[in-house]
This record gives sequence, C-alpha cells and structure tokens, in this order.
Amino acid sequence: MTDARARERAPVAVAPRGVRLEWIDAARGYSVAAVVLAHVVLWHAADPGVPVADVGASLWDRVYSVLGSVRMPVLLAVSGLVVAGRVRAGFRAGGLTVRVARNYYLYVVWLLIYAVFYAVVREPGLPHRVDGPLDVLRQLVVPGTTLWYVFALAVYIAVLGALYRAPAWAVLGGLAVLSVVTATFTTSDQVWSKVPELAVFFAIGVYGSGVLRRLAERASVPLAFAAAFVAAGVTALGRFTAGHDVAGAVLSLARGTAFLVVAVLVVVLAVRWNPVRRLGLALGRQTLPIYVLHPLWIALLIVAAGSVGHDVEAAVLGSTLGAILYPAVVGSVVVALCLAVGTGVRRVGLQVPLFAMPARWSQAFERADARTAEPHER
Repeated sequence: MTDARARERAPVAVAPRGVRLEWIDAARGYSVAAVVLAHVVLWHAADPGVPVADVGASLWDRVYSVLGSVRMPVLLAVSGLVVAGRVRAGFRAGGLTVRVARNYYLYVVWLLIYAVFYAVVREPGLPHRVDGPLDVLRQLVVPGTTLWYVFALAVYIAVLGALYRAPAWAVLGGLAVLSVVTATFTTSDQVWSKVPELAVFFAIGVYGSGVLRRLAERASVPLAFAAAFVAAGVTALGRFTAGHDVAGAVLSLARGTAFLVVAVLVVVLAVRWNPVRRLGLALGRQTLPIYVLHPLWIALLIVAAGSVGHDVEAAVLGSTLGAILYPAVVGSVVVALCLAVGTGVRRVGLQVPLFAMPARWSQAFERADARTAEPHER
C-alpha cells in the first residue's frame, strides 16, 4: 500500500471493535423509531376507516412529510459510517464477503418468516404482503417489502467494496445521478426502486464518515438552528418543482442531505441529556428486531382494528387530542412489542438463526476472505 493510499484512507478509519460513539447508536435508534412511526401513519392512521379530527390529520400529514426526508437518509448514512473503513479497504482487506452474506442471510430468513406470517394472516389489504412461493422467489432478487433495507445493505456493501479503488467523488456522483434517474422513472409503490434511489446516502456515510464525525464533534445549538434553517429553505423550494420530475428528484436528494446534517446535530446535542441518551442507545442496539418485526405488528393492529376496534378508534380519532396522540402512542407500543420479542428470542436461544447467521457459516465466509487476501494484506 502506498503512502498516498494510506493518507487517503486515514480519515475514515473506524474505532476499535466494540467501541463506538454513542451518538451513532442513538442516531440509528431514533431513525428506526421514525421508520416505525412513519409506517403507523402511512399504513394505518392516515386511513383508519373512521373519521379523524382535522387537526390531527393535518399534523400527522406534515410529520410524515418531514419523516420522509429524515428516516432512511439518516439510517442509511449511519449504517454506511459504521462500516466505512472496511468498505473503503475493499473486499479482501475489509473482509466484506461475510458482511454481504450476513445481511443477505437475514433478508432471506425474514422474507420466509413474512411469507409464513401472511399465509396465516390472510387479510388482502395488508401492506407489503408476501404471498406464496412464487412471490418469495421473485423477492429473493426484487424486494417488495420493508425488508428492502436489509437486502440493500448487502448490495451496497458488495458494490462499494468492489469499487474501493474508484475516487469517492466519482462513486458519489454516479449514485446521485442514479438516485435522480430512479426517482424520475419509478413510482413509490415500486419498493425495489428504493435500493438504487437511496444508495447515495449509504455512500455518504462511507465516504463522508470523517465529515460526519467532525460535524458531530462541533455540534452546537446555533449550528443546529442554522442547519435547520437551510433544510427548511431547501424544502420550501418544492413549490417551484411541482410538476417537474427531474427537478423534484434533485430537490429530494438535496433535502435528504440537508436533513441528515440536521439530524446528526440534533442527536448529538440531545444525547447530552441522559434520558434521551439511554433511550437512543436502547433502541440503537436493537434496530434489527424493531425493523424486521414492526410491519408484522402493524399488520396485526390493522386486522384487529378492522374486526373489533372501529368503535374505539372512532371515539379516539374523532377527538382532537386523540387524533394528535394516537400515532405516537401506537408507534411506541409497536416498538415496545418488537423489543419484547427480541428479548424473548435471545432468552430462548433463537438469536441464531433469527437475528444472526450461524457461526460456522460466518467462519466459512471469513475463511473465504482470508484465502483471497493479497499477500501484503495478510
């Protein structure tokens, strides 16, 4: 390895294994909580089948719009930041084969679990269904559920690891163009399109890890307000892009980046308060159970509401206070249920295979990485 190459990679070196800045875990935790809240609003609270008080409906419509600019850009960028050093070292030195395999393994396991779940819970209107063997086979390569994120991590690590010799500006520029093209020519119901459209945010975490860490180190209230002002200004430009698909896609990319900066600053400042820090860490260290389980709990909620709960929902959502609080309360309950299941899985010894690849499989992939390592990388 040349001195120039070593200097180029120095800023993205990650902390020793097991040591991580707390704000990173907290950012992951609050991002995945935002994912849950957004899905509660989108799949249930936005159309619960009963009248909703206007104030509550308007509030959550705005909240959902903001969450759309925050939740996945932040979650993907932080996911990229965590593996930045390894991805930029390439497949051999970074040991990426096992990381790609682990993510795809989890995707397949939970795709099968979703298929079994929806074979039992047969309500046709449920979001992100997996229906039968043919649908499973199709989704092995074309994700159609919220599990696309788990699938995408495998793809992103593989692609960026293969491109580790390419200049960062070229990769980021290419992915930005891919994002705009994908957003322009696909629709929101094509779930697979999120993989290419949002890849640039994972890459921002990989190639901009040093920038994000320095931003976190310099976090202050004035800087957070300044970043929020910029993000609001970028959002306001949306009035000029209505009806222009390409301009709207470019603005969406800029808005996601702006809100990523805001989110990093806000989380860093917020975790200085112990209750926020502890909650963020608790969520951030259990993101996988929350992410993969929450659609199933929301589906059960929708089924229960449709069969026995309309009168209760009508009473709650018809009041201003109820309509304002309902999505947040439901989202919190869903997160708690996911954490409870995750804890139960660990206690009964099912962490493997549900949330981790069997050790012997991981070791086999690690040996494959070791065998292909170049002599100077061993």
